[in-house]
Amino acid sequence: MKRLACAIALAIASPGFAGSVVVAKHAALATASPYATRVGLDVLERGGNAIDAGVAVAFALAVAQPQAGNIGGGGFLVYYEAATHAVWTLDFREVAPRAATLDMFAGGKSSRDGALAAGVPGTVAGLAEMHQRFGRLKWKELVAPAIRLAGDDVKISEDLRADAARAKADRQIDFIKTPFVQKELGATLQRIADKGAADFYDGEIAARIVDAVRAAGGILSLRDLREYKPVWRAPIRISFREFDVYTLPPPSAAGLMLTEELNILSGYDLKTLGTENATTVHLIAEASRRAAIDRDRYLGDTTRMPYRDLFSPARAAQWRASINPTRATPTVSLTEPASTIAESLHTTHFTIADADGNVAAITTTLGDDFGSGLVVPRCGFLLNDAMHDFAVNDKSPNAIASGRRMATSLAPAIVLRRGQPYLALGSSGGAAIPNIVLQTFLAIALFGRSLNDAVAAPRYDQQSTPEDITYEFLKAPETVLSQLRNMGHGLRQHEPIGDVHALMFDAQRITAVSDPRHGGAAGGY
Repeated sequence: MKRLACAIALAIASPGFAGSVVVAKHAALATASPYATRVGLDVLERGGNAIDAGVAVAFALAVAQPQAGNIGGGGFLVYYEAATHAVWTLDFREVAPRAATLDMFAGGKSSRDGALAAGVPGTVAGLAEMHQRFGRLKWKELVAPAIRLAGDDVKISEDLRADAARAKADRQIDFIKTPFVQKELGATLQRIADKGAADFYDGEIAARIVDAVRAAGGILSLRDLREYKPVWRAPIRISFREFDVYTLPPPSAAGLMLTEELNILSGYDLKTLGTENATTVHLIAEASRRAAIDRDRYLGDTTRMPYRDLFSPARAAQWRASINPTRATPTVSLTEPASTIAESLHTTHFTIADADGNVAAITTTLGDDFGSGLVVPRCGFLLNDAMHDFAVNDKSPNAIASGRRMATSLAPAIVLRRGQPYLALGSSGGAAIPNIVLQTFLAIALFGRSLNDAVAAPRYDQQSTPEDITYEFLKAPETVLSQLRNMGHGLRQHEPIGDVHALMFDAQRITAVSDPRHGGAAGGY
């Protein structure tokens, strides 16, 4: 069994494979890149744990998926530690530079392109922090595969080719060259392997980052890099039937949105309605609309959120009472949203389980495809455009402020069933990410679908603004769309929505699924 499962994983992980499913006995992973899956699987087979594999995968993605995989961005970890049955969350989100001000983008300055758009990157510090606390193999061993990959002619995937063409046409970003060999990035990774994260934040790499940003008109300083710290936070736990969903607290919207949505939906018999039913889609959309209203009003880095009120059964009942089960409710009739999270669509998520039962769900992002478009000279990597994720409204809890972490929709999640790991997942998809996670979870936990079917199922997204439900044209049944229109919903097409990479634990086996919408791969042994 062990050798057969491993052989299947290696076969499907050849570059260019569009999504995959692997059933493994001991350890498994799903990532957005066949190269990264191959790297992570090798670490697991050599006795590395889920964190070791996560570090190696993250660095490999910085090479193979430069539009989203990164060392110049940030992200989050949700981690289940088998020995203690504890769930940990690590926030290595970017932060605003100390010199950031509310009016720094006044006068038409771009919060999306160039040096001003870059927040203080957190990925390298986050990977080092999780490795120091939970890792088993040596740091240098985990960075080494990415160094080798940077020296190879990496095959450009269809996703990367499309993203690169769009970035070049829309934003004049021209990062991808043929052959795709990244020697400068390889040298940077070698410094990180030899000197650790310290060089990125207080060494030669740090100096090059600051020189590049300052030369291009940015405000990031050596002090900003030197003082950056990842933060271990208590996870949000959401109880739903026999499941406990663990996900992120602020500045992520994941905990707030998933808790409110599940609380509202618990008052409906969705299981009887069925999964691909217009009324089910309608009720989930209306719950999502109301959770998004509260997100816009309350979410931020420094704000003390009124959890007791937001997560109370009474509030869920009040929101539920405002839902017409047969008709869309205009957002303006409920409240006027204070702001929106304007996060970009391109992010990358990967999920890993090791032979000891540890589980890691990690989501990282550069913001937009290729981040700010600013490449650090002689270092070969792009900086994020995370400053674009702040709200422009000065009364928003997500307004720009010195040292503040910008709100985000990243939503890695681990689900326990009766105290044992059951599901681990996450996705790209910007503001839609919590709703993608919600729909995938409900498809499995409520409607009994397989993990593969749940990941492949049609997706819908509803925010507070715009009013329309976003749907996948190639997947959504026309009968459902027609009924939603009759209920008063506006509809807008998007292809595709999200990129889920997930694991499911059942009957002494692990099922790993990489979203068929893109070119990732699952692996296991």
